[in-house]
Amino acid sequence: MRILLTTEFFLSGQSTHVLDLAIQLKKLGHPTELIFTGIHTGMFHSYYGPMLRKAGVVYHTTNYQARINQIVRSFRPDIIHSHSSTIFDLTKSIARLNRVPYVVTCHGLGFSHPKYRASLTGAEKIIAVGPNSAEEIMDEFEAKITIIPNGVDVERFAPAKKEKNLNIYYVGRLDWSKIQPIKRLADAVAAIPQLNLIIIGNWQPPVEAEFMPWQTDIEKILGRANIVAGCGRTAREALAAGCAVLLMNTRYDGIIDQKAVRQPDFDFSGNQGRFSFSRLREDLETLAGNRKRIRRLQRFSRAYAVDHLSSRQMAEKTLLVYEEALAAYQKKARISTTPVSSRLKRPRT
Repeated sequence: MRILLTTEFFLSGQSTHVLDLAIQLKKLGHPTELIFTGIHTGMFHSYYGPMLRKAGVVYHTTNYQARINQIVRSFRPDIIHSHSSTIFDLTKSIARLNRVPYVVTCHGLGFSHPKYRASLTGAEKIIAVGPNSAEEIMDEFEAKITIIPNGVDVERFAPAKKEKNLNIYYVGRLDWSKIQPIKRLADAVAAIPQLNLIIIGNWQPPVEAEFMPWQTDIEKILGRANIVAGCGRTAREALAAGCAVLLMNTRYDGIIDQKAVRQPDFDFSGNQGRFSFSRLREDLETLAGNRKRIRRLQRFSRAYAVDHLSSRQMAEKTLLVYEEALAAYQKKARISTTPVSSRLKRPRT
């Protein structure tokens, strides 16, 4: 199957997911190309672009519809898969003009807004990255929705020799909605003598902590880390790297353990608020005083990631969605080209 992925590129877990999907699809033997309608960091050209080229994935950078149509006609994809909500409508137009079925992935929340209705209606299939993403559009699009959590490369993200010090790594793309939660984390860490906070992000927040700018080789840091705080892709990568993970974003959802992942509405958003931030300090105190508990969590994290979060498994599940989308599209095409007279039942005599 020939697959065209459309997206914008930011320093974010969503963008990293798209690159990982493209690479895994290529490894599975499916010609895959990418169109970036916008690249919002210079680090793409120094790191991420070369990574794609090394994997044999062709990519294009353009937001001109005429140029995108040229790419589609040249590549002749069987399916187009869009990941950025900002270009859902563009993808819909391109797919319709070139008579190619398209799929969209809903990363996060907000897709019940009327501005997405036309593009979601036109998509043959909708992938949601979690149950909460699916729930808000379930009433209107239930028949189209498949939940496929984002995966990570469990070979790239793997445990290494762990640090002796108990550093708490907060890793993520920062915005102002996360500042208060990070302050609560910094306060909790400061109150526990054994712990030290290191923040890795796109800018330095106004808190007392060691700061590191965005790291393209984050797998090396996570491989050595003992405890990581974060959400989304960071949490998944940290699990794969064998870290104990504190799930937090704008709210706090606790330590990711066997009990947490068994919850029916469990997701990696870090926005559910299962616990108060006072619980965050209690959890850190427990971990700081119990290395055996940390080791148990680290073993669970790695095993869970290998069994449930592998990007290869994610790509295989996504391929099944593509096959369903293509079959549905072809069925509609056959019906639309069948003469009306042959579709009408003849009256019984």
